[in-house]
Amino acid sequence: MRVNPYIANQMYLNYTTNSDSNGDVSGSILPQGTYSKLAAAKYIKDNDKDHDGKLTSDEVSISSAAFAKLDTDSDGYISKSEMTTALSGKDDEIYSFYKSGGSETGEDITDELLEGTSSTSSSSNAKLYTKMAAKAYIKAYDTNSDGVITASEASALASNVFASIDTNSNGSLTLAELENALADDGDSIYKYYKNGGTQKIATLTSRLLATI
Repeated sequence: MRVNPYIANQMYLNYTTNSDSNGDVSGSILPQGTYSKLAAAKYIKDNDKDHDGKLTSDEVSISSAAFAKLDTDSDGYISKSEMTTALSGKDDEIYSFYKSGGSETGEDITDELLEGTSSTSSSSNAKLYTKMAAKAYIKAYDTNSDGVITASEASALASNVFASIDTNSNGSLTLAELENALADDGDSIYKYYKNGGTQKIATLTSRLLATI
């Protein structure tokens, strides 16, 4: 099956017609394997820097162990067929992620799936969405685009709250520090996403941080 990456992306973002008689929207009604093929095509399109249709280890952010596992023929490249095989059986998880608005922050669940760190369990989802919320907060308030948040950029946070999040006391908040600060709110963030609140996730994150 040849999948146009543009179509893949649009289906991720716009396909919203799935439902059954009980109103369950957790799984796709498309043929099994459709979303794994779309995810494979999109992942290669998004990371293939030299546009040769395959991925090298320096084009992806997954671990060397995960890369080696994907590279089943050990030729030093990950092909679309190898990607599709690795994502086989993950259709519902991929569909659920995008249906829930996960793409709004630019996050891609494929990295998590390839590392074997994502599942449909509540605790795993909470961890994934906490990371997404932290990234969304940085994207929204990092005015100088240096990847961290300073006290002036996080002006809505009280100084004592900022200090408690800034665990290494260097005057800036990193992604890891924000994830750690939000760890106990993972379930709330996940439910917020599931209920369609993705448009203002950075606002929710700001509110949660302010209560620390």
